[in-house]
Amino acid sequence: MIDLNQLVDERNKALWDTLNEHFTIDVQPSLNNEYSVYSISDRATFYVVEADLNPDSFTHELLHVYLRYKKVFIGAAFTNTIGSSTILKNLLNDRLTEHVGNCLDHIKMFDHYEQLGFQPEKFILDYDLHKCSADELTDLKKYYKQNGSYNRDAVNLFIGKFFGMCADFNDAFDYEPCFETLDKLDQQLFTVLDQFISDWEDLDIESEDILKSSYYPLLNTFYEGMKRWMTGKKFHTN
Repeated sequence: MIDLNQLVDERNKALWDTLNEHFTIDVQPSLNNEYSVYSISDRATFYVVEADLNPDSFTHELLHVYLRYKKVFIGAAFTNTIGSSTILKNLLNDRLTEHVGNCLDHIKMFDHYEQLGFQPEKFILDYDLHKCSADELTDLKKYYKQNGSYNRDAVNLFIGKFFGMCADFNDAFDYEPCFETLDKLDQQLFTVLDQFISDWEDLDIESEDILKSSYYPLLNTFYEGMKRWMTGKKFHTN
């Protein structure tokens, strides 16, 4: 049986209690040696690493469910936006949409995580991993556009790297040169992504005013921006 005393302490107890009031919660041993959570409707199952029970990793997963409690389903909504568009679903792959949804969650979770008293370096396992290497940028510049046609895999990498850097809160990394490289490579796409992130960061998910807390307008702005960017372009795969 999982010892909850090793997962819940004075920092996350109020969050834990709130979620227990609104969800039927189960805590199970992880099968892949990683912390995770699966939630549907009003049920949430947390998977924890028995050999490393700690409030830090557990709180990260609690905050994913907290977003559900606040009726924020940005990952699913982003995936639906892509999936409902014939042109976008043929360009952006499932791995990317899952990655973007996770990054968007993390952007809204991080401040709450710190406010609870947890250390930034405990927020994600790859905190110390730079999210955009020089080799990746070299590959992007080499393969992004060839003979007037855009490489689909490179476009997915471009977008994935952009969101990955935006959701990285390690102050030791200076991503400005990487962002500048992406901007020079494709200013129009960069602007669409930058606007999306800016709108998402400004959105008040705690507001009771639906006009202030709804993320559908920013998803629509992103969709229209992507459509304009794709207009007249040719795309190819490797």
